[in-house]
Amino acid sequence: MYSFRGAPARVCDNCRRRKIRCNREHPCDKYGSSTLGLDAQPINNVIAGFSPTSMSSLNDCPSLAGYDASLLPSEIFTTEPAPRPPRISSTQLQAHLHVFLTYLYPIMPVVDKNAFLLDCANPEALDPRRYALLVALSAAAHLQLNLDMSQTSVSVDIPQLGQSLLDEALRTLQQFGLLDDPHVDNLLTMFFLFAAYGNLRKTHQAWHYLNQSICFAYMLKLNVESTYTALSQHEADMRRRIYWLLFITERAYALQTGRPVMLRGAIQKPVVFRSESPTMMYGFISLALLFEKISPEFYEWNIGDLGEPCDLSSLTTIFKSVAFASPLLEEVSETSRIDLVLTQQWLQTRLWRFYMDRKGFCQAQYNSDLPILLPVIAGKSVMVCLSSVAQKSTDAHGIGAEQKLYDIGECIFQLTQHLSRKTNKLWKVSAVDLRDVLYGILTTLSRIRGSQSYLLPALLQQSQGLLGFKDVPQPLSEVYSSSETDNEESI
Repeated sequence: MYSFRGAPARVCDNCRRRKIRCNREHPCDKYGSSTLGLDAQPINNVIAGFSPTSMSSLNDCPSLAGYDASLLPSEIFTTEPAPRPPRISSTQLQAHLHVFLTYLYPIMPVVDKNAFLLDCANPEALDPRRYALLVALSAAAHLQLNLDMSQTSVSVDIPQLGQSLLDEALRTLQQFGLLDDPHVDNLLTMFFLFAAYGNLRKTHQAWHYLNQSICFAYMLKLNVESTYTALSQHEADMRRRIYWLLFITERAYALQTGRPVMLRGAIQKPVVFRSESPTMMYGFISLALLFEKISPEFYEWNIGDLGEPCDLSSLTTIFKSVAFASPLLEEVSETSRIDLVLTQQWLQTRLWRFYMDRKGFCQAQYNSDLPILLPVIAGKSVMVCLSSVAQKSTDAHGIGAEQKLYDIGECIFQLTQHLSRKTNKLWKVSAVDLRDVLYGILTTLSRIRGSQSYLLPALLQQSQGLLGFKDVPQPLSEVYSSSETDNEESI
């Protein structure tokens, strides 16, 4: 090792890095102790010297992209947990919960109002499971009521808050194990995700999450009556509501999409007068009773091809049980009244269409008691009901109301095809009613949930021959554009 004489020697590299006094000898007298100190220095002390800014710049450095993290000291990844992204604000959650309780609770009475209001006050303090439920509920309410719809122009590009809420709920679900501890909150989260995806017209995702919610019902043994005996009265009633909401939803969705059903009506229904709102609960139970009247076998027939054998004679019994059901409509809210009337008439038209589509394939002709003009009768009942309620009460039923109205309208068109082949007076007498009812359905679809229904063009195309172009209702988008033009001209 060489040493220099004369001019002062330079500070050694070790002392310069450590910023300590150096005797400028080679080797420095601190060399031995410093090497030992460096060897024993914890890696955490090194990391502590980095500011968040410098650490982020390291993460963004291109030379580190694709670096094998397994080669780095494990202590680097255990010092500080990654910061949690900010949650949906208390204000937004409270606003969506208020909308849900005002418009959707009568048809989905499955949440504890007071508990949810308290939870919304401080979302940062909630565990991921509860937070995911609140966000999923918010997404369902937002999308069911179509709150992203621009009220000024359909061409305005606005942020889609409904989709953002849905994405946030899905992200939160990844933060915990859904199956590690099956909970009723998980069941409700899956159900509200079904409602959100259903209103986005994503049928595969909707069916997936509806099935997930039903699976949680089985895990929690909600399909077993003895499960409820171990619960408090309040908790038992709430879980009975959840089970019957799943029962109603599964049957309606299966009928629309041609799928089987799993749940059975083997559980006692909630007690009406034990509810905080007997009027609401009466409407809810009346709806469950309607779906109970259609046997599970009918859903199996509904899945099959047109040529497959089925017992058409049993349709009369099913039809009469649905048609003769007479819930006390004056005893329920507007939202429940629409649900009952629209569902009852829709179920009858589904039975009518099932019969009309298959009667030609039966080996022996069977004369059903289903009225030939049933779609018109059903449509008139629905339009009378809708004309007597506020638009918001109709909008509360979301895309499900649109689809049921479309089904009734399509059955009316099918009826016109059937009657046009007849020469008797029946066609002449019913033609006026057909046009009036069809026009009413088209008009409703042109403005439901603050916009034009995606189903309007299809029904409009089928109906043009019967209505004539002058009878076609003006789409809501054209109403907005024309009103804007008028405003511009007046200015």
